[in-house]
Amino acid sequence: MAAVTATDELYVLARRVLLDALEALGNHRGAVVLVGAQAVYLRVGEADLAVAPFTTDGDLVVDPSVLGGIPPLEQALMAASFVPKTKDSVGIWVTVRPTRDSGDAEIGIDLLVPSSVSPGKGRRAARLPGHDPRVARIVRGLDGALVDADVMILGSLDATDSRWFEVRVAGPAALLVAKLHKIDDRQGTGRQSDKDALDALRLLRGTDTGDLAVRFRGLLDDSKSAEVAEAAMTLLRTQFGTRGGVGIVMATRSAGPLVDADELAGSSLALADDLLKTLKP
Repeated sequence: MAAVTATDELYVLARRVLLDALEALGNHRGAVVLVGAQAVYLRVGEADLAVAPFTTDGDLVVDPSVLGGIPPLEQALMAASFVPKTKDSVGIWVTVRPTRDSGDAEIGIDLLVPSSVSPGKGRRAARLPGHDPRVARIVRGLDGALVDADVMILGSLDATDSRWFEVRVAGPAALLVAKLHKIDDRQGTGRQSDKDALDALRLLRGTDTGDLAVRFRGLLDDSKSAEVAEAAMTLLRTQFGTRGGVGIVMATRSAGPLVDADELAGSSLALADDLLKTLKP
């Protein structure tokens, strides 16, 4: 049996903490949709890339239209040992857990509200009625998670933890749109992560193009997600539709020597082109 690395342990711990957060949310679970890397890996796994999935975060979109007011989200999370990351943070909740080899690890859960449905009018705080104004933050690009999502079983990665929950998980089109916007928004900042581009490529490689196109058209046809989906088509072309596109460059860096750079670039070009052609009216 292969030895468990520190990276493996943190990945397993991130899933445990996500389950802790979902358990703490109780009746509010029906108002959240899993997005981000954990949703990507649940959907497509490694997607035939020889790079193991890894994340230490959990991202949950909150749908204000079905969110109740009791208990307030912040009270539910704090009762389960989650606290705001800093006194000024918005929507970032963390908990500290021990690990075998790395000491204490801080694992985060982000509560996010798509900009198209946020009650808040500011730039950051979603200001959900009945909850602390800073419990969740506004994010552009996640709007599709309210349109393209399916109920899936989310279980532990730890054999000693038997918990599982039925939770809405963003579909591959919604996740791809979100990743493309995230890459664009963070270009030229210190917050850019090459792994976002590799996750976008996982979605392209791990999802049938026909299914992806059907889901993408659903985003284009819904008023909540049409604007970000339309913009994402342009972003897909610029990030993954040319050999020097920023998405291909980032994905290649993230994959490192485990993946042939020419094969990765060729795959990216072909998949982006196929999807864009399929989406043409």
